[in-house]
Amino acid sequence: MKRNAWARTGLLAVAWLSAGSVAHADAGKFTFTPPPGWVDISRGAPEGQRQKAPPDLLAKADNPAVAYLAVDLAHADDGFPENMNAIVQTGANPPVPTQEGLAEMVKAMQGQAAQQHGEYRSSKAEVVKVAGVTSCRFVGEMKLASGVVTSLVQYAIPGERSFAALTFSTTPQKLVEHEPIFEASAQATGGAVEPKPGPALPSSMLGILVGLAAAMGSMLAIRAKRRGLAKATGPRSV
Repeated sequence: MKRNAWARTGLLAVAWLSAGSVAHADAGKFTFTPPPGWVDISRGAPEGQRQKAPPDLLAKADNPAVAYLAVDLAHADDGFPENMNAIVQTGANPPVPTQEGLAEMVKAMQGQAAQQHGEYRSSKAEVVKVAGVTSCRFVGEMKLASGVVTSLVQYAIPGERSFAALTFSTTPQKLVEHEPIFEASAQATGGAVEPKPGPALPSSMLGILVGLAAAMGSMLAIRAKRRGLAKATGPRSV
């Protein structure tokens, strides 16, 4: 039986993330706050809320590589629900962001996309402050094998021997409209800790994980197309 694109993504998650490194409850001490009206269907969200999601979308939220997942289907009349997801790595220090490290991370993200028969095109990679700590921000496009192009705004946010790869997905036509909304949500992240010099997770691995988060967001948008969910708001920890 031929595996669909999401199944292949799940296999990549297993390949890149070892058991015990993926975030579960309290891992990394991060909290995420979705934009107003978005639906949090992550593991650990209220079950009544989660059950309003269609089963295939709920299964994606239950993927062990996904620490957090929220979707906006109230405004998905164009067939593309804006969404955010987070992958949290624990047990290692995040690298201190540098311009050289950003280039390495973008290269790793491009390799991650190519493994899924897609293409990642970077338009911006910068060192910024997120939630008051030095972090990485990426803006780019993911073109999938299906021909669908997704605009991505991503953040690599350091924590206490952990980091969060946070991805927001939208269409290229709506990127300018949604960037301020994404930025406000990212800045509300809790649990961020200023990275310290010393032995750290390689930038290339961080890039792979950020790329994996991007791929999941893109696949989610396709699979969730024209689905409906109830609204829910508010921060939640993972």
